[in-house]
Amino acid sequence: MQQSHKGYRRLTNAEREEMSRGLAQGERISAIARRLGRAPSTVSREVNRNSGTSGYRAFSAGRRAQESASSRRNGKSRITGEDHLRAYVIQKLKQRWSPREIVKRIQEEYPQDMTMRLSHEAIYRYIYVLPRGSLKQMLIKALRQERAYRRKQRRGNVEETRGKIADMLSIEERPQEVMDRSVPGHWEGDLIMGKYKRTALGTLVERTTRYAIA
Repeated sequence: MQQSHKGYRRLTNAEREEMSRGLAQGERISAIARRLGRAPSTVSREVNRNSGTSGYRAFSAGRRAQESASSRRNGKSRITGEDHLRAYVIQKLKQRWSPREIVKRIQEEYPQDMTMRLSHEAIYRYIYVLPRGSLKQMLIKALRQERAYRRKQRRGNVEETRGKIADMLSIEERPQEVMDRSVPGHWEGDLIMGKYKRTALGTLVERTTRYAIA
């Protein structure tokens, strides 16, 4: 009977070696997973993620897993462990800078200082793993304000086009024969909205004869 495991367990190097041997012998993913007591999806994901031109190699897969785990740990602890970096990030967040903007400015101001290296994902992780309290609330609020500010700025730089007809001529630019109604065949349209804008009535009026269509 297959043993069930509660929670997620990282693959061990011994399991990776067993997977590599099984694949080399032509075993199916399901058979390897059953022997290891793992879900087939776990084995399949591991193989797909770490298979190169020469196939799946346990040593290379284990090294990548260690590097990935180390990178995640460093991204989280870099801010908490470096007082100057943490103060810099918090200050910029209060000024409504986005994490991407903060990272870019750090790279410009501290090109040789490796203690000031981090990714924008690390800033997000730092904020959301903080314990509940005033600092976390303040930083999350700053992020929301930054997003709202950016949206407002984008709207301010782009002309509003909703409800407008492309290349529309102003009513003041109508030809004189239309203005004085001397030539028939020119129509004027209007839209009458009902109560609470639940109904509407469109009308057309020929300017010379005053013939109306609704």
